[in-house]
Amino acid sequence: MKKTIHLVYPFNLKKKINPWSIGNNIWYSISDKFNIKNYNWTSLKKIEPNEGDILIGHAHTNPFTVFRRSLKNIKWSKKILIQPYNEDPLQMSHLYNVIPECDHFLAICGKFWFNRIKKSKFKSWQKKMIQLDLGIDTKQYPFIKYQFGKKFKRKYIYIGNDYSYNNFAKNINYLKKIVNNLKKNSFSSAGNKQISQEKHYGWLDFTDKGVLKIIKDYDFLIQVSKNDANPSIVLEAMSWGLIPLITKGCGYRELNKKLSIHQNNYVEAIKKINFFQKKDEKYLKKIQRENLDLLKKKFNWKNFQIKIRSVILKKNNKRKKSTVSYTQKEINFFIKNTKASPNYYLNFDIILSVIKSNIKEFFSIFKK
Repeated sequence: MKKTIHLVYPFNLKKKINPWSIGNNIWYSISDKFNIKNYNWTSLKKIEPNEGDILIGHAHTNPFTVFRRSLKNIKWSKKILIQPYNEDPLQMSHLYNVIPECDHFLAICGKFWFNRIKKSKFKSWQKKMIQLDLGIDTKQYPFIKYQFGKKFKRKYIYIGNDYSYNNFAKNINYLKKIVNNLKKNSFSSAGNKQISQEKHYGWLDFTDKGVLKIIKDYDFLIQVSKNDANPSIVLEAMSWGLIPLITKGCGYRELNKKLSIHQNNYVEAIKKINFFQKKDEKYLKKIQRENLDLLKKKFNWKNFQIKIRSVILKKNNKRKKSTVSYTQKEINFFIKNTKASPNYYLNFDIILSVIKSNIKEFFSIFKK
């Protein structure tokens, strides 16, 4: 008889963008071996598993949500946390009392972040952590950039958001400094907020062919995050054929040597940006091919699924089971940053989002 996996992650096979694509590919990785029950990560349910069931998913900051409420049940054969990781205490500290309860933390992040764990404020978590690369379906983001702009006339685009409760470490003020030093009409943005007086598209639907015609007009994607696990837009841009110019805080160590722009010194960042303005198209197309090869070999959903499947199917060795313990100094640090975060569970926006997502579930109780 198949065991059941209880999956706490946004899931919808009709939606092929993150975060649903992550949840969908977790499902694809193990749907042949297990029955799967799906839960919204903001659900206030408490799962009552059968003996030997597996819990895997994303822990919301609110302690009364489903993943957290269900952790302590002794019937679980395995408990796996899976979500993005970086070094920002405001983004990560709330997990300090979750990770000790889990067998593994599948950390979606680039090797840049993973290789720094032992020297970070989160070094206590290392024994539980397994690095997991983000994936992309290149067919969903078709190659469109067959020709680059002429020297010194090439264009840049920023795509993303910086909501107070999500992706708030995008370093937008730094980006504004860079943009103010770029040639007029060479920069545009897309997302929730206009970055400068330059052109802003708002939200774009990348499945729309008209939108792809817009994207094709740009040569470079700019991302200047300080603490970003692995922004998926970087992989999407690579798949389209744009060249990403990114800070090390985006986490993609594989791209840093050639395409890294300075994270704190905008003058140095502009120098690197201008370097690409004067390079021959032949040079840019070489980078383009290298990026596409990287997607094919490394950043794809097949590799993502294989890693997840291996962790789920691997038998737990009780003798080698890792434990996490903290010093009082570490606990104080985690609690302080949890409360200071825009994601603190008592902040109004967070409370409201949880209430809204549970209204339908709440009223369904009275229909039974």
